[in-house]
Amino acid sequence: MKLRIAHIGGVLLLGALVVATVRVQTYVTRPYLHTNLYLPSGKFVEQASLGYEQLAADMVWFQAVQYYGGYAKSQHDLAYFGGLIDIVNELDPHFVFPYVFGAVVMAQDLGDLDRGIHLLKRGMRNNPESWDLPFEIGFLYYTVARDDSSAAKYFDLASRLPGGRDSAARFAAFVYAKAGHLETSIRMWEEVERTADQPYMRELAHHYLDKLRRQEAAQRALEPRVTPGAGNSAPPGRKESHDDI
Repeated sequence: MKLRIAHIGGVLLLGALVVATVRVQTYVTRPYLHTNLYLPSGKFVEQASLGYEQLAADMVWFQAVQYYGGYAKSQHDLAYFGGLIDIVNELDPHFVFPYVFGAVVMAQDLGDLDRGIHLLKRGMRNNPESWDLPFEIGFLYYTVARDDSSAAKYFDLASRLPGGRDSAARFAAFVYAKAGHLETSIRMWEEVERTADQPYMRELAHHYLDKLRRQEAAQRALEPRVTPGAGNSAPPGRKESHDDI
């Protein structure tokens, strides 16, 4: 009986937790109106969950994904995305994927690479055997910072952790190939889209690939077009004279 009461109490408290975090949802259709949003701290949520931290983390993570989905549809900004990710990390520090997804969004959408790297390094401290975290640091160093040496360093670290050898080695090869940065970034994101287990990550990869391919197309459109006999023509804007013949 006591056990049943404890379970009921836990469910009720989690219900209250959902009410607290679901308030994010009331703002996803109201652009940029975040000043009255109540976002509880991770410690508060942890204490309120009474031992159901992982379940609470899953609920907040669901809210974070929905919140990002609203941003992807241009319904609002990402002012509270980082706060939601912090709550998930505090509730369940061994839940690896929110570190990865959160860092990519921070670095790419929010333009805050340092915060994304800091988040992944926090994840590495909590999950020293996870190859995904150093791997993602290498990925962001290459695709965002264009820092080949740092990218190679973290890909190498990831390759020495359980499960990371093949994927990390493949991405390290991209870096060492010294191909064009845009071309290599596209190849990397294509690999993520093809191999990612999580649908959120595949959607994110598809989104960034669209942007990179548009950028690639724009660059190609600006490239000078060489036509047969072009080498014999006069420079643009200059008329030929008898001295040119």
